[in-house]
Amino acid sequence: MSHKKNIGFVVGTLSSGGAERVISTLSNSLIERFDVTIITFSKSTPFYTLDNRVKVVHCRENIEKPKSALDSLKLNYSLTKRISKISKQEGVDILIGFITSANILTVLAAKLNGIPSIISERNNPLVEDVPKLWEILRKFVYPKADSLVLQTKGIKKLYEKKIRPNKITILPNPISSDLSKLRNVDTKQEKIILSVGRLDKNKCHDELITAFHTINPKDWKAKIIGDGNKKQELTKLIKQYNLSDRIEIISKVKDIDRYYNEASIFVFTSKTEGFPNALLEAMHFGLPCISTDCNFGPSDLIKDGKNGFLIPVNDQQALTAKLSQLINGEELQTKFSHNAKQTTEAYTSEKVVAQWEALINKHIK
Repeated sequence: MSHKKNIGFVVGTLSSGGAERVISTLSNSLIERFDVTIITFSKSTPFYTLDNRVKVVHCRENIEKPKSALDSLKLNYSLTKRISKISKQEGVDILIGFITSANILTVLAAKLNGIPSIISERNNPLVEDVPKLWEILRKFVYPKADSLVLQTKGIKKLYEKKIRPNKITILPNPISSDLSKLRNVDTKQEKIILSVGRLDKNKCHDELITAFHTINPKDWKAKIIGDGNKKQELTKLIKQYNLSDRIEIISKVKDIDRYYNEASIFVFTSKTEGFPNALLEAMHFGLPCISTDCNFGPSDLIKDGKNGFLIPVNDQQALTAKLSQLINGEELQTKFSHNAKQTTEAYTSEKVVAQWEALINKHIK
């Protein structure tokens, strides 16, 4: 009979997103001290490896998109009841939600069960596309949570207007310890510029493609890892520049470590971020990085000129100039690489998980 306290994470699915990676990392680490149950809205095969002691329970086999506001309310009412029921059955002592819809249902289900809740907001609240119903619910429900976890100081400033500051904790994303183990200093770095992120209008991969075309660096290649609705458009741009043999778009990648290990430079061109996981991981692998100084996250990681370059959002000229400087500056690459690795030590799984554990224990002693 287990005497450990039981943590219940709540999330839509366990697909390949940033929140799902964080839940998997936390679950794998916390399983030594707690029983861990992950409650998903619908059934899905976990994308990231989970310790076999972590229990995954789904509310429904699958979920169809609601056709109306009434359908949405009915669906979310039934999901809340189901999360509450699963929590009771599994003996969950605290519920922890990730992402807006799961956060709201987490708080409601926790209230039904008389247990504490922690919610974790991952997105940039200034630009996220949240349906009106969720916006209204968030306004009323979020303040009822016992703790709200945010990832950056900038986002905290926005939420302090709506939620008592003593309920807010800043906890960055942990770097997966499994990923840390895959850093390989013996891998021969190639003349590759790497970018990782969804292929959408927010990530602005076209700017890297254009900068590469302008500089036309001898013997260099670029690899863009990601999938999304801009893939066709970006492929067309690469062909237009006659760069199909030098710029490659690769989707559905499981062995991301291979690309971090072999590349020499990392470029991150987002307009907005909640927290830039890919940038953090690239720095952890010692990649000299160029990132836009977007809200929120990159400026928490990069000190311009010391451990990377920060450039204005949508500044094609600045990107081209800094990329050229980095390609041609081996000493600068070495400096950025060394300093970037040091910066990310504060984000290792052990350090961030210890902070999560302290927060959890604060509510379930």
